[in-house]
Amino acid sequence: LGEVLRQAQGAWLGGTMGLLLRLALVFAKTGLFTFGSGYAMLHLMQREIVDHHGWLTAEQFADLVAIAEVTPGPITVNMATFVGYRLGGIPGAACATLGLIAGPMLAILIIVRFYGEIRHNRYVSAAFQGLRPTVLALITVAVIRLSKTALVDAKSLFIFAGILALLHFFRLSPILAALIGVVAGLLLY
Repeated sequence: LGEVLRQAQGAWLGGTMGLLLRLALVFAKTGLFTFGSGYAMLHLMQREIVDHHGWLTAEQFADLVAIAEVTPGPITVNMATFVGYRLGGIPGAACATLGLIAGPMLAILIIVRFYGEIRHNRYVSAAFQGLRPTVLALITVAVIRLSKTALVDAKSLFIFAGILALLHFFRLSPILAALIGVVAGLLLY
């Protein structure tokens, strides 16, 4: 009986329902265990999507980041929706997206409920002081990993440096920066 149950569980987890469950759990892990912005989630998302599950290659992941950045909505929600849709259609997109947002939504509700009571607590303040540089480190690791697939030649370095300068020195709108990047890619490649 035990062997029959193991085989049934393996078949169930290997089928469509198993894929939907894996999508929900992988993105729930990403949402629950990443602090900071969506950019801080990129490192964990890449580790799960590319390295652990092999759902995308590193190059596809870099392309996905670019697409998710220029489409409306939060970057990681866009990415979860895309990966889920690619693997499991509309049900996959729903499971991945709901998996990603369920934990953080619950955490926000709890924080909102108790923040007024704990915001002056020295331990809470100390924890937030420690989280700020941690989030910066997570974002930096994501940038370094993405740069390996995005900055591949002199043309891509030129586009990167030009857009970086425009953003920093002229406070260029991110939307306009994305459009200039698209035009530069069309012209140079």
